[in-house]
Amino acid sequence: MGLITGNPPLTRPDATFAAPTEIKYGVGKVDSLTIELQIAPDLAERTRVAVFTDAGVAAAGLLDQVRQAFADSEYTIVAVIDDVPPESDAEFVKRAATKLNEQEVSLIVALGGGSVMDTAKIAAVIAAYGGEAGDYEGGFMVPGPITPIIAIPTTVGTGSEVTLAAVVKDNVRRRKLTLASPFLFPRLAVLDPNMVATLPAKLVAWTGFDALTHAIEAYSCVEREPISAALALGAIELIADNLEAAVREPGPTEARAKMQYAATMAAMAFSNSPVGAVHAIAHSVGALFGVHHGLSNAIALPFVMEFNLPAVAPHYAAVARALGVAETGQSPDALAEAAIAAVRALKQRCGVPAQYREVGVPTDADTAAAITDLTLEDICLSFNPIKAERETILALVTRTL
Repeated sequence: MGLITGNPPLTRPDATFAAPTEIKYGVGKVDSLTIELQIAPDLAERTRVAVFTDAGVAAAGLLDQVRQAFADSEYTIVAVIDDVPPESDAEFVKRAATKLNEQEVSLIVALGGGSVMDTAKIAAVIAAYGGEAGDYEGGFMVPGPITPIIAIPTTVGTGSEVTLAAVVKDNVRRRKLTLASPFLFPRLAVLDPNMVATLPAKLVAWTGFDALTHAIEAYSCVEREPISAALALGAIELIADNLEAAVREPGPTEARAKMQYAATMAAMAFSNSPVGAVHAIAHSVGALFGVHHGLSNAIALPFVMEFNLPAVAPHYAAVARALGVAETGQSPDALAEAAIAAVRALKQRCGVPAQYREVGVPTDADTAAAITDLTLEDICLSFNPIKAERETILALVTRTL
C-alpha cells in the first residue's frame, strides 16, 4: 500500500491527460525571451506582438523589462493593453479583441496574474471568431486555434499559464463566465523568479492559497486520475514548505521560485482533474462583491473541505501527509481532519482572513441566498465529490460568511 496515497482505486474508466504548454524556467528568462521565440519554428515569424498587463505590473517595472526584451529584435510590440482590471469583464475583453485585429497581431504576451492571462485568452478567441465572451461559455465551445499566447505569470497562484480555462465577469448578469477549451492552452509559459520578486506579501499569500486550492480540489474531485494526483500532491508539498517564506521574504528567492513551480503544477493538475465547490463559491463571491479570487478561494477552502470530508477522507489523509502533518498512528479519518486544521493554521500564519465578513461581504440571508444561487449555476460544482440540494449548499455558504 502506498505510504502517501494509500493506493486508492482508479475512479475513471476513461481519462485523458493533456499538458501541451511548453514551460521555460529561469532567473532572467524574460530577458532572453526573443531567443526562445526565434528557435521555435511556429513562433519565429510571428513578429507583431501585443502585450497584455495591468497597472500594478506596469508600475512595478515589469512591462519595461518585457519591452526591453523585444528591443533591437525582429519582433515589434504593436499594441500594449496595460489597463486590464483586477476582475476583467466581457466588455473589456471585446475592446481588447478589436485592438488585436486592428493591429494585425500575430503573437500575444500575457504578463500578469489570472485576470491578465484570462483576458488575453478570451480576447484572442473573440478576435479570431467574433461574438461575445458568453458565446463561448462552457466546455469545448471555442471552434479552433487562436493567436499563440506567451504567458508570463507575475503571481504564484493562478496557473492560467498552463490551463485550458479562462474566467471573465459578466457585469450585466453579475456572474462569472468560465470557458474551457484545449485551444486556450498558452503556447509557452515563462517562469522567471524576477517577475514575482516585488509581489506584495498579501498577494503572495492570496495567490499561494489559490494554488493550494487548485491542488486540493484536483486531488479530491470526482474526475481525479493518477497523473493529476501526483502533480497535485507535489504542489501541496511545495506550498507547505515554501509559502510562509515566500510571504515573508521578497525578491527572486528560492521560496518564491518554488511557489511558481507549485502554481504551475497545481494548474496542470486541475486542467485535467477539475476544481469543485471552493471555486464555485469563490467565483460567486467575486462576481457579486469583487473579492480577489485567490483570497476568496482561501476563505472558502477549509469550509468546503469539512463539507466534503465524508466522501474523501482517504484523499484528505494524503493531503495531510503532503502538508507535513505528523502521522502518529492516526486513522485516515483523523488524519483527514488534521489536514483541514493544517490549512486553517497555514492561513492564520500567512495573515489570510477566516471568513468573508472580514473582507466586507454582508452576512444577511439575502446575500447568502444570492451567493448560493450563483454557486449552483457554476460548472465547477458538478465536479465536487459531494452533490447536494440548494438548502445544503446554502448552509455551507452561510458558514463561510
